[in-house]
Amino acid sequence: MPKKAFVLRVLPFLFFCFFAPLLVLLCFRHLDAKYYYISALGLILLSVSLFFLNFEKKKLKTTEIVCVAVMTALCAASRAAFAFLPQIKPMCALVIITAIAFGGNVGFVTGALSVFVSNFAFGQGMFTPFQMLGMGLTGFFCALIYCGRPERASPVSVSLTGGIITFFVYGLIVDTCSVFMLSGEYTAKSILAVYLSGVPFNLVHAAATAAVLLLLFKPMNDKLSRLHTKYGIFLEE
Repeated sequence: MPKKAFVLRVLPFLFFCFFAPLLVLLCFRHLDAKYYYISALGLILLSVSLFFLNFEKKKLKTTEIVCVAVMTALCAASRAAFAFLPQIKPMCALVIITAIAFGGNVGFVTGALSVFVSNFAFGQGMFTPFQMLGMGLTGFFCALIYCGRPERASPVSVSLTGGIITFFVYGLIVDTCSVFMLSGEYTAKSILAVYLSGVPFNLVHAAATAAVLLLLFKPMNDKLSRLHTKYGIFLEE
């Protein structure tokens, strides 16, 4: 693999797995809670920059940008449509489908932007960057497992994998925000209590994500995959 291509693959991985969580934690620890928008905006700018960097060798197509915008809007709308059902949201499943179809970079950007946009309806807060990070990484890790391996991406396997990653990645990151919001001294007992109290909510969210993936993965993935061949969207050169 050429050195330049290797850097373009490794840099997004390092950012999404290490630098993005570090950015969120540093902003949370060293900025007042009311400045959570700085962390959210920084996460958006850096992730979108890497999205464009990944395609710097070719002219980014308008259809590719439109596709990301449409999937982001669909994910945000799906969350709003199920606002009356706590923790039961199709958004995470749609982010995973997008990530598997178009790659980890696109999945992270779609996940992070979907949370940010939908939170204008659900309410922004100091938890917003953590939700953005968790949703983006959920899509990114699913893409690492399945992207480029269509034979593994059956509805059942994607459903199980997506549910597990949603529970551990998204749930753990969002619950970590709750840990930082603890008042008083941090103790192992208080931290464990926070994570344990989040288990029922994370289980419901993971189960809902798995159910939506089981129902929608094949029809949606077939439609999105056709864009690769018909319009050449997100094809590597």
